[in-house]
Amino acid sequence: MNLRRVIHDIYDLTRLPLGIMGAIAGLTAGMIVVLVHHQDTTKITFLLVLELLPQYWELALLGLAIPFLIVGASMAINDYQDYEADRINKRMDRPLVRNPDLSRQHVLILSGSMIVAGILLAFFLFMDNLLVPIGVMITSILAISYSMWTKEKGLIGNLTVAACDTAPFFLALIAMGGKEGGVDLNTTLVVFIMAGITFFGVVGRELIKGIMDIEGDRAADSQTFAVMYGPKKAVQLAAIFFIFVILLAPLPLFITFQNNIFYAGFMLITILLLLYSVIILLHDQSVGTGKKGRSYTRTALWTGVLAFLVGALTMT
Repeated sequence: MNLRRVIHDIYDLTRLPLGIMGAIAGLTAGMIVVLVHHQDTTKITFLLVLELLPQYWELALLGLAIPFLIVGASMAINDYQDYEADRINKRMDRPLVRNPDLSRQHVLILSGSMIVAGILLAFFLFMDNLLVPIGVMITSILAISYSMWTKEKGLIGNLTVAACDTAPFFLALIAMGGKEGGVDLNTTLVVFIMAGITFFGVVGRELIKGIMDIEGDRAADSQTFAVMYGPKKAVQLAAIFFIFVILLAPLPLFITFQNNIFYAGFMLITILLLLYSVIILLHDQSVGTGKKGRSYTRTALWTGVLAFLVGALTMT
C-alpha cells in the first residue's frame, strides 16, 4: 500500500485542521488562565508566554493531543456512518468513497483507538482533577452519539456538534484552573464568551453544510434541518445563530481583551464572512452555493479561533 496515500487518507478521515482548531481552542483558554495568574504589567504578554513555556510545555503538548485525538476520532466515525450518503453525494474528499481498498472496519478501529488514547491521556495528566477526564469521556460519547444517532435528528444534531466543539474551552478552564489554584471571574467570563461565540457559529455552519449535502441526506433518509424544512429556512435559522455571534463578539474587548485591535481585526473578518455566507445563500440555495457557504464559514471559524489566540497573546 502506498504510504503517501495512507497518510492522505488518515489526514482526510481525521480532518486534521479541525483537530488543530480544537487544540488551539483549548490552548487559548488554558493560556488565559495561566497568564492572568502570572500577570506582570512590566512585561509584554508574548514575552511572558515565552518565559512560562519551559514550565508548561509538557503539559501543553500532551494536553493539546487530547482534543486532537477526540476530534479526529469523531470525524472518522462520522465517515464510517455516512458512507452511503457520501457515496450518493459523490464526496471524493471522503477516503471511504474514493479508496476501494479502505474498509469501514479499518476506520472503526482507527477511531476507537484514538478515543481510548485521548481518554487515557486525560487520566494520566489530570488524575488529581477527575472533572477533566470525565469531561473528555462525556465529549467522546456526545461525538459518537452524533454520528450514530443525533445527526439524523435535525437541529439536535447541529447542537451536539457545537457542544463538542466548545468542550476544549471548558475543559482547559477546569484543567488549568485546578493547576493554578482557581480562576477569577473575568477569566471565566471571557472563556464562556469565547465558547458561546464558537457554539453559535458552529450551529449556524452546520445548518449551512446541510444544504450542500441535501441530496445524499434525502436519499439516505437523514432528517437534517435542510431536508425537513427546506434549504431557505436552514439559511434563515443559521442567520439567527450568527446574530448571536455578532452580539457576543465585542464583549471580550471590555473584559480581558481591553481595546485589543488584533482580536477586533480577526473577529471582524469572522463576522463579515458569516454575513456574506448568509447573503449569498438567501439569494440562492443551490448545492453549488452551499459549497461556497461551507467554505466561507469554515474560514470564519478559523479566523474566530485565531482572534481568541492572538487576543490571548496580546493581552495587556
